[in-house]
Formats: sequence, structure tokens, C-alpha cells
Amino acid sequence: MEFYRERLWSSWSRTQVTMTDIPPAKAQLLGRTSDFDRGRTAAWIASLKHVSLTDDTRKHVSLTDDTRKHVSLTDDTCKHVSLTDDTRKHVSWRAVRDSIGHTIHVVSDRPFEELADDLRLGLRLMAWLSSRPVVWYWWDQPWARVLPAGVDPGPEHVNGGWAVVGIPEVHVYRREEAHKVLIHECIHALGLDVPEAAIAPVRVKFETALGRRLWPHLGEAFTEFFAEWLWCIVAPSLATAKNRWTAQLRCAESQAAQVWVRIHDSLENEETNVFAYYVLKWVLMGHTETVLLAPDTSVRLWYDWWLAARPALEKLRRSATHTESLDLRLGMTCGL
Repeated sequence: MEFYRERLWSSWSRTQVTMTDIPPAKAQLLGRTSDFDRGRTAAWIASLKHVSLTDDTRKHVSLTDDTRKHVSLTDDTCKHVSLTDDTRKHVSWRAVRDSIGHTIHVVSDRPFEELADDLRLGLRLMAWLSSRPVVWYWWDQPWARVLPAGVDPGPEHVNGGWAVVGIPEVHVYRREEAHKVLIHECIHALGLDVPEAAIAPVRVKFETALGRRLWPHLGEAFTEFFAEWLWCIVAPSLATAKNRWTAQLRCAESQAAQVWVRIHDSLENEETNVFAYYVLKWVLMGHTETVLLAPDTSVRLWYDWWLAARPALEKLRRSATHTESLDLRLGMTCGL
């Protein structure tokens, strides 16, 4: 494992990029919003359209009746959107590209210049992960993953992006952990996930034990594990990378306990990969070397690993029962 980490960190430390501004694909950022997050991003971007109606923006934004069919600012949606004067004066559209062809298109409520460091890091990550050009669409909205007290986690508390396997485009719709989510979605886009055919029979075992249906993509446990491993490599020194992984293991254990408190007795079918992201991922971290070196063949061991980890997980749950009455932050890197 140490050799693997050293090789990865060495390649990261050598990765450098140029960054050139290009015209932003506003139409794509507008058109790719949907109900993937129950309308929140669509409402947020709609508020930005109303805010920044310059002549340039009007070329891309039409607030006609046809547009309004796609963006509905109902009372429920508006709970998520702040239309204060402060928000209105910080609307930025920006796009950058490196020499390979990796591209980022972003809409943000931060000043144009403030985006530069985040965009440069994004290009560097994409150059590190792929020699094939990748496009990142980023809705840079300040939406933290917060789980209210007494509520079971759902998509609005957990998810932050999407990609289609084998298509070199990724989508991220939160500012929180945006670069870690970029890595996660690149794993999908670059086809680095464990094979779905290996996952299906293992998922049935988990569903039988838990007494409910899990979200089909149980392989997200590996994807998130690998994304967090790679994110910890992104450090100024190898020693820092090692320390970050140690901290990430602590973070994952704490979150596994807190989430298991909420879901251990649930009978509701999953709406997103809560069990995979927080509980099974933590189980895989107990077998880091095996998972990293043989991810596909490790899948058949996941259920047995989980059974072996259950006593420790139950002990963690009992120590975290008080957290059910607390609001929890569910960002998966605990601020790393």
C-alpha cells in the first residue's frame, strides 16, 4: 500500500497545468439542470438568471413562458433560494481549459476572480486522472450536506454530482467537497468502477440481511472509498498524504456510526446509496490494501467483511445514539 501511495503522490506532485479562459457554456449549465436534486439546483440557477440579465446573458437566457415550464419557483422551491441583494451582485459564469483539453464550465455566486484557485485545482486533478479530455460542469452553490435531527438520510443530504460510465463529462452541484466529488464522478466517467455484474449477487445478500431494498448501485461503496483515497493523496507532501488518510479513516468511522444509528432499523427502501457511502465504505477501509490492489475480485468478500465488522459497528452505534437528536454534517471528508 505504501508503494502504491508513493507512486500516486509522485505522479500528483509532477502534474502541472496551464489555465486559459474560454467562453462559458451557459446553455449547457442551464439545460442540464433537472429534478436530480428535487429542483434545488434548477431553482438556484433560475434565481441567478433573474439576477444577471445583462445583454450577454440575455443571449443565453430566455424567461419566456416556455422556459418557465422547466423552472418553477414554487413556495417549496424558494425555501432553498436566497434572492438577497448580496447574492444578486455576485453572479459569475466562467470556463477554463488546459493544454490537454480538460475543460470546466461553472456558474457561481462568488466573484469571478475568486474561482481561479478552485478551477486550477480542478484542471490539475483531471490532468492527473486522465490523459483523455474530461469536461466538468459545476454549479457552485453553497449547499452543505446537513442531516436534520431525527431524519433518515436521503438524496438531498448526501448526493452532489453525477456522471455516466464511459462518458468523459462530470457534473457537480455543490461547493462543499466539490473537488472530491469531481474525483468520484471521474471514476465513473473513466470506467474505473467495480463491475456491476459482480455487485448484483452480493447486493442480494445485503438486502436479505437488512430486510429492505438497497439502491442498486452498491458499487458506489468502492467508488467513494477510492475517491477519498485519491483525495488524500492530493497533498503538498507524502507525509501529509499519509496523515490525511489516517484522519479520513477516523472521519469514516465516526460517520458510519452516526448514519448506522439512523438506518440500522429502517424498513424503507433506499432512495440513494446511503448504506454504501457511509457504512459499507467504512467496512472496505478495514481492508484497504486488498480493495486497492484487487477491487473487482474483492467484491465477493464484501458481505463476509461486513458480517465480521458488525460487532464493532454495533458498538459504535451504541456510543453514538445521542447523535440521533442532533443535526449532522454529512460531508464525507469531514473538512479535509
